[in-house]
Amino acid sequence: MTTHRAATAIAALAVATGCAYKSGHYGDANFGDTIDGAPPPPCTLAALSLHAATLSGCSDAGTADGPRGSARFANPVNVALAPSGLAYVADFDSGLIRKVDQAGAVSTLLARSDFAHPFGMQYGVDGYLYVETDDDDRGAHSLLTGTLWKINPASGDATVLGRDIGRPRGLAILADGRFALADHQHHVVELFDPNTAAVTVLAGVLDSPGYQNGTGAGARFAQPYDLVVVSGDLVVSEFDNNRLRRVTLAGVVSNFAGTGAPGHDDGALLAATFDQPKGLAIDATGAIYVTEAGNHDIRKITGGNVAVFAGSTIGGYADDDVPTNAQFYGVEGLDVSADGSRVVIADGNVGDGMPFNHVREVH
Repeated sequence: MTTHRAATAIAALAVATGCAYKSGHYGDANFGDTIDGAPPPPCTLAALSLHAATLSGCSDAGTADGPRGSARFANPVNVALAPSGLAYVADFDSGLIRKVDQAGAVSTLLARSDFAHPFGMQYGVDGYLYVETDDDDRGAHSLLTGTLWKINPASGDATVLGRDIGRPRGLAILADGRFALADHQHHVVELFDPNTAAVTVLAGVLDSPGYQNGTGAGARFAQPYDLVVVSGDLVVSEFDNNRLRRVTLAGVVSNFAGTGAPGHDDGALLAATFDQPKGLAIDATGAIYVTEAGNHDIRKITGGNVAVFAGSTIGGYADDDVPTNAQFYGVEGLDVSADGSRVVIADGNVGDGMPFNHVREVH
């Protein structure tokens, strides 16, 4: 897992686990996993009607299914929303794919011994769920063993589409059925053809991090993390370069947003600053939502401008009726409903073992 700066994490931990109602912020009141084989005790969550709320999950890690307040996650890292409103969650540490309904009730869609460390996710227009796992179906784990799966949401059946695809954190399905991949460990944007299982580099050079605009191998990235399709091109979040980049399907790379300096400045695309952008999502109007590890928040891009959407920039856990007062910790993958009315965010612990294992919602 890629960790992020958490200078405020120790102070925020008191908020996250202290069971307190403080300054209009709400934390869950109980935590603890299974005791002597019994189900874990429920945690007390603030109302789901808050504009920045916990959809499900408690501070402590676990794999329990059940209603909101009883279910547990183990470092949730990504979310894919179905048109029905169901949220599919990649539960990284448990190796499970979970389903969360709009009331916060959780069930497990997929649990199998050869499916481990899911991360990249995309819900296809064909009604199937596409998921990348860091481990392959033979039990191997390395920076090369990424595996792409096709999952039937009705049955939970999963089949392998491609093996040894590297370590993509972001998936986007193109109009022609190919997949665009953002491989953060190998610093490239790639294309995967499901008909041949072939992976080709679209832009960047394998294992050559840097920052350079250009075409194909003439471009450089530093931890490209996620991507979305915008007017036939790709917009890619770039963790180490604190930017969003545009990549055409001819491999031409240019700047889309951010100056490259770490920061939290809103404003016009190329004047705004980001701090370790990760997850991306796009709604039907073209608005783009960006999670930031360094700022512990979600930004929104509309009309050529960047603005804070949710999060106070204090790393922690707190729901609030004012989204910009809420606290987030390990924000990674997210998804948004087509009409933009509902954003669901995986707010885990980025692998550092801290008690942050929630799926959050802003509406």
